[in-house]
Amino acid sequence: MNILEALEAKIASLIEVLKELKAENSRLIKENGQLIAKFETMEAAVRANDQRVEEEKALTKVVVDDLIKNIDSLMHEESQ
Repeated sequence: MNILEALEAKIASLIEVLKELKAENSRLIKENGQLIAKFETMEAAVRANDQRVEEEKALTKVVVDDLIKNIDSLMHEESQ
């Protein structure tokens, strides 16, 4: 009988471990979902920021090109 009681105790212990692992797995799945959502939010923010930077670069290029043309025009007028 002693062997059966020990086996029963081990089985009960394994069942408890299994319940704990299932609970932890559920928690990790939920946490993973939250992390994925945070990642996607951050990724969208980075993409929006990249787009803003590209727009600012293009605008800066236009402004600098225009400034150079104006300077060239002024220098050309002064030389005549």
